[in-house]
Amino acid sequence: LNKSTQFIEKKINNEVELGELLLSLNYLPSAGRLNVDIIRAKQLLQTDMCQGSDPFVKVQLVTGLKLMKTKKTSCMRGTIDPCYNESFSFRVPQEELCEVSLVFTVYGHNVKSSNDFVGRIVIGQFSTGPQETTHWRRLLGSQRTPVEQWHSLRSRAECDRVSPASLEVT
Repeated sequence: LNKSTQFIEKKINNEVELGELLLSLNYLPSAGRLNVDIIRAKQLLQTDMCQGSDPFVKVQLVTGLKLMKTKKTSCMRGTIDPCYNESFSFRVPQEELCEVSLVFTVYGHNVKSSNDFVGRIVIGQFSTGPQETTHWRRLLGSQRTPVEQWHSLRSRAECDRVSPASLEVT
């Protein structure tokens, strides 16, 4: 193997280690609503070795560089492969759609301390990578039709480095 192939393989493995998130997005222009379905996650990094993980997903709407809204899924007990099937709707006027970023962060619920960061992705104006950009473009091109896609979670450091929207959320 040459060096670049090894680097690519290592990078792919690193992304998959944090887990993956299945999301569905659609936009209803007449209602000015951006609908987000958090369907499920798989192979999440286990944050609590003795208990197993209790993961939940926080989704945050950032317009330009301003945090507008935060919503979160319920917490799934003792699993690294949670099924959420939860829907969230954000008011987004059509003229603001091009400035929107959705920040998805997976946490492991932790009673004793603050919640444990598992991974994050950003989809929208400040997407964190090509997969996320593709999903956003598909959404913009197929309004009213839900667009579903798997995403590999990224580290907080990587998201903060590539996406200004990641820096706007906690």
